[in-house]
Amino acid sequence: MLKDDKFDALFHSPLARADQTAQIIWGSRKGPITALPSLREIDLYSFQGLLKHEGKARYGDQYKQWQKDAAAFMIDGQAPVRELWYRSSLAWQQILGADDVRNALVVAHNAVNQALLNTALGLPPTFFRRLTQTNAATSVVDFQPNGTHPPSRIIDRMNQAPGSPFGAPKPGNGRLVLVRVGVAEGFKEGMLLGTRNDPLSTLGRVQGQKAAELLMDIQVDAMFSSPVERAMENARTIADLQSLAGFSFPSVQVLDALKNRDWGSLEGKNAAEVGAGISGAAESLDAFWRRSADAWDQLQVEAHRDGGKTVAVVTHSPLISAMLCHCLGLGSTDLSLFRTGGGSITIIDFPDVAQAEGLAHGIVRCTNFTAHLGRWAVPVTRDDSVEYAVCGIDGCF
Repeated sequence: MLKDDKFDALFHSPLARADQTAQIIWGSRKGPITALPSLREIDLYSFQGLLKHEGKARYGDQYKQWQKDAAAFMIDGQAPVRELWYRSSLAWQQILGADDVRNALVVAHNAVNQALLNTALGLPPTFFRRLTQTNAATSVVDFQPNGTHPPSRIIDRMNQAPGSPFGAPKPGNGRLVLVRVGVAEGFKEGMLLGTRNDPLSTLGRVQGQKAAELLMDIQVDAMFSSPVERAMENARTIADLQSLAGFSFPSVQVLDALKNRDWGSLEGKNAAEVGAGISGAAESLDAFWRRSADAWDQLQVEAHRDGGKTVAVVTHSPLISAMLCHCLGLGSTDLSLFRTGGGSITIIDFPDVAQAEGLAHGIVRCTNFTAHLGRWAVPVTRDDSVEYAVCGIDGCF
């Protein structure tokens, strides 16, 4: 997946499996290579080397705590998850403090990569296991110096694995599959498209088709769409290919709360040119946030129906950012933390909804998954001459 990407430096865990993985990816690239002790996997002390049944037998109550409340888990007088969060903050200082490094390749482990992503988002150790990490998957965080400390950051994508993003089906799980609507005709990066009903471009149809083909791997139980025609067209393509895959045809339900933010008279203009003129001309951020919360609540209910359903949703970038923020307990000022591209897939799982009392909290399986788009996917390391997105407090457009 990364063979065509350019990296200035490699940082990796000192453990042998991470070192070997790093060397496979790095290949013949030139640049400094650093083994960082702070990137080693979580230290589980007396738990390490035991099979699960052995851990249960020897450390019954502690094993249950590790399963149910990992952030508070203690063993041998140590707090492994809190220690891991501390080490990840050290790793960020070492990586971001390196000289002449624009694109850094970091190769580590499941738990420490979770901690790196969570600390980048400002999330505490209680969010351990809320951001899934798969073997050999790629996550990308963009840091942008802005004259303050720390720099602004954007999760460009998370957990983009070499294989299917869906994983093996698990009975009793609910799932939201969020599909960003394909690119509109005449759209340019940075345009405040808003609620305009512009049709899909040729590229937008290709993106929608490829997303629909990817979803043929799973059965979609319910289908929701933004009210604009281009989103409904993408949703109908998903429904058609579900039928072709041998699944029942899911009817497309239009949900008005999934419409894009209304930019009023600013629609069609470039966000960078509008600048501070957004205030007063558009749907307020508070109104958008309340509307997105209504959509989130309704979609959660659908995913929890009948012991767990797979719900596909075609909507816009700010709405997908909002769904992720609601899932993780972030606020409206955090919308710009997540980037999504046309035709991309974001998955939120709700484990064991059949046994949960009320609504189970969501686990983010992946964000902005684009491997299915092939040549149309935005690369991990980007060409400086191309402007891929404009991101701000209101999300990425």
